[in-house]
Amino acid sequence: MYRKHFSIALGVLVILTLLLASCAAPTPEKIVETVIVEKEGETIVITATPAPTTPPPTPTPEVITLKFTHLTWLDAGLKVLNDAIADFEAQNPNIKIEQTVVSWGEAHSQFVTSLAAGVAPDIQMLGSTWPAEFYRMGALAPGDEYLSPDFKDKFIPAALEAVVFDGKIYGIPWEGATWGFFYRKDLFEQAGLDPNKPPANWDELVEYAKKLTVDTNGDGTIDQWGVEMPAGGWEPDDYFLPFLWQAGNPVAKLTDKGWVSTIGEESGLKALQFYYDLVNTHKVMPADVVGKTWEDVKNDFVFGKVAMMYNGGWAVGVIRDTAPELDGKWATALNPAGPDGIQAALGYPNSLVVTAQSKHPAEAYKFLEFLQTGSPSWADQYCLAHSSFNWTKAYLEYDFAKDPLIAPLAQAMTISHNRPLAPDYEKFRQGYFNPGLQALLKGEITPEEAAKMFDEAFNKIHGTQ
Repeated sequence: MYRKHFSIALGVLVILTLLLASCAAPTPEKIVETVIVEKEGETIVITATPAPTTPPPTPTPEVITLKFTHLTWLDAGLKVLNDAIADFEAQNPNIKIEQTVVSWGEAHSQFVTSLAAGVAPDIQMLGSTWPAEFYRMGALAPGDEYLSPDFKDKFIPAALEAVVFDGKIYGIPWEGATWGFFYRKDLFEQAGLDPNKPPANWDELVEYAKKLTVDTNGDGTIDQWGVEMPAGGWEPDDYFLPFLWQAGNPVAKLTDKGWVSTIGEESGLKALQFYYDLVNTHKVMPADVVGKTWEDVKNDFVFGKVAMMYNGGWAVGVIRDTAPELDGKWATALNPAGPDGIQAALGYPNSLVVTAQSKHPAEAYKFLEFLQTGSPSWADQYCLAHSSFNWTKAYLEYDFAKDPLIAPLAQAMTISHNRPLAPDYEKFRQGYFNPGLQALLKGEITPEEAAKMFDEAFNKIHGTQ
């Protein structure tokens, strides 16, 4: 009886032990390596447990720094760029953007110096015709393999002319502007002129300017000038070129021999004479414009020292922000047409290019495409901050482009011209054209002398003299 009960109890205990063992966590399998060694007819068995292995560490992505040099001069534009870069870096934590801001007057020479020293940035902002020059030098990296196939379709076709060479794209169109005509409606009324009828041509421009040039206190000093345009520093040709185009002159043309100046042709002399006469014959523009920047002329306009001015489209936003008391007292218009009714304006996009010295062209082009992606894109917002234009098809549909003060400047895109894409135009511009235009306004040379000098200098620089 006792043995029977003991056997039952023992059986139950065995069953419980098995059940508990099946519920317990499995014991890790112990890996044992066995090696059999034969030594002098003797077999030796060696067993060992290898050290546990750990997976290799996950590699930390390399952080790439892209150097980006640009020419942003308005605080509002800088803020947009800073926000855009922060957004891009958040989406691409392995890419950092390092900015450098340079002035327009120094940008060209500084880029040339950086290229020669082998320290060019990854991304460089360039002025209108500069890409042609640097493409010829081999300083730019093509982007077709890095940009989306339909990327170029975003832009107005004319915008691509400055960055597409031999069928390949060497950067992207960036913020640009048109240069236009501004006038004070209140001063028009005081002079007995229709405030809703700006001058339509050169003759009317002179006629209106004479009525608007006033010595208010009779002391022999002009207190209010009829018209002004910047002619200081690097700006003179910005405002003279439209007169050449309005006269039917292309500035230069590409021939079998190469690039040749057309400034000395009869149409060019007409433009030079008109420019000269504003100061020296009609005396409706002060000679001291040779020392004035766009901002100086804008200030004269705001303070009522001049009734009409030529200026860049960005001046619209600056005047609105800094002189709200003038609201409703000024307007913009298309440039007055030339003698044969030709309308023309300076207008173009600048560009962002990737340099051939960049070690990270794929990442650089990724950032450039990012700037032009979205609605509104960061590029759109940057242009809105400057009251300028993003030369995309979508941008013209924004309400901004339909604003009464912006609309004439937007319309000017359809009649705008760029500087000649001659490879050494910038050398001609800085070394001869701008100083010569200043000398012309000061009466130091005649229009004929200026035309001869410009032709000779341009042709010599381009090897077609």
